[in-house]
Amino acid sequence: MAGAVMYSGKWRIKPSGKLPIFLRFMINSSFNPENAAKAQIRTVLANRAYLHHMIYWPAEEYNPFEAEITGHPKKNDGWFERYCVRELKKSEKLYNRGFELKKTDWQSKTNRHMAGVLKDLLEQYRELACPWYAQYPLDEYFEKAIEEKLLDCIKGDNPNFRHYVLVFTDPKEMTDVAEERWKLTLLAKELFKAKADLNSLPSKFKQKIQKHLDKFAYINRGLATSKPYSYKDIIDRLKEIKRQISAGQSIDDLIYFASEKKVGDDYKDAIEKIRPKKDFQKIIGQAKLHSYVRNRRVEAFFNADYGASFMYAEIARRAKFNPDWIMEVSTPEMFGALRGKPLPNSAEMQRRFKDYAMVVRNAETKLITDPAEIKKLEKKYFVKVEQIEEIHGRMACLGGMIRGRARVCLDKHEIGKVKRGDILVAQFTTPDFVPAMEKAVAIVADQGGLSSHAAIVSRELGVPCVIATQNGTRIIHDDDLLEVDAQKGIVRILERAK
Repeated sequence: MAGAVMYSGKWRIKPSGKLPIFLRFMINSSFNPENAAKAQIRTVLANRAYLHHMIYWPAEEYNPFEAEITGHPKKNDGWFERYCVRELKKSEKLYNRGFELKKTDWQSKTNRHMAGVLKDLLEQYRELACPWYAQYPLDEYFEKAIEEKLLDCIKGDNPNFRHYVLVFTDPKEMTDVAEERWKLTLLAKELFKAKADLNSLPSKFKQKIQKHLDKFAYINRGLATSKPYSYKDIIDRLKEIKRQISAGQSIDDLIYFASEKKVGDDYKDAIEKIRPKKDFQKIIGQAKLHSYVRNRRVEAFFNADYGASFMYAEIARRAKFNPDWIMEVSTPEMFGALRGKPLPNSAEMQRRFKDYAMVVRNAETKLITDPAEIKKLEKKYFVKVEQIEEIHGRMACLGGMIRGRARVCLDKHEIGKVKRGDILVAQFTTPDFVPAMEKAVAIVADQGGLSSHAAIVSRELGVPCVIATQNGTRIIHDDDLLEVDAQKGIVRILERAK
């Protein structure tokens, strides 16, 4: 089964979109023996490299880690349940920290105070980030376990087989991302019923949009990869819903498909049809809990980072540094700025924007921006890509045969090129990709399990989605004409872009 973490010679590799340098430093230093012990993980992934949107782990380290993680639910030793309780507790604490950070008057705080806040925040980040990679082997374990148990109930060629697998991996509770979409469709219905002009809304509707933003604006920021949702962003998305209705979709259907009721109805129907035995029911419950934990942890990071962004902006102001660049400095450089040291000059920042690599040894990061050094790394870290016209993955949201032009988006900055009727091709998606996912007729992702963001949100939107294509973003080019077989998980390149 091809998953998020693939094989490439002596490496285990994973597509990794453009995260800011500051947060990569945090993530790289999170997997140390101390944090691993807190997460009850014996195998420490302390070495890695990052180059050209890919992470490389030594297979001799990653393989034992993978075996350790999947061994727990197989043995039913209670580790998985403890892991979920612990991760949710940490996630909620970090999520709420975001609101505290947002409300703080940073201009009144001293550099020493901010350094203390930053130190504590990074420690919270690292404790939550350390067990992050457990989600990938767990994804694969639960998908395989559910498929095996399902074969005891129905035949593999049953037309609903994949549908049931998907239903049994939906999150056990509604996440913020799901709630935001649902509430936006409810607001859209109210606006359209009132025949409100989206370009000139009455104050009562403007207030409702502001209330929506107060809770959900953070989602679009991602991990410092974009700006939070603005009033204009919400209006643009409401206009997109209006276009969907003009094209023949029902607003009530959009509301239902985005609702928790739809997830509950699908689950109830599947349980009645399959009638799983007690051991199967336990696996389903674990899979749904895992899916919720995975997605809730992402939201915790996003909200905390949004709250901290106001502190980062103040640090940039005091350092007379471009605030749009502040997340592209390393964690040591950020602390240095709080001690009065200069941040990197414009020439160095331009090198970072063009390209950079990282080599991590024992959770310590070396940032590389010299093109000659990066060239040397390319001889050691690379992915062989076969240029083919048919790509196979796994279905995360079912549909028919869909055709459209490819829009390859390696990070959030590129999603503006996705128009209605296009096929979004990404390494993976995060909550800040939602505006593009709402327009796409299909989604193709290099990585992802059934609890990944692409899988969950595509089902909430009803947009056919193929995950785990591994090298889709390297094989497919912008404007290629694609055909997505949304029953078999096959992506065909019908015509290459001219």
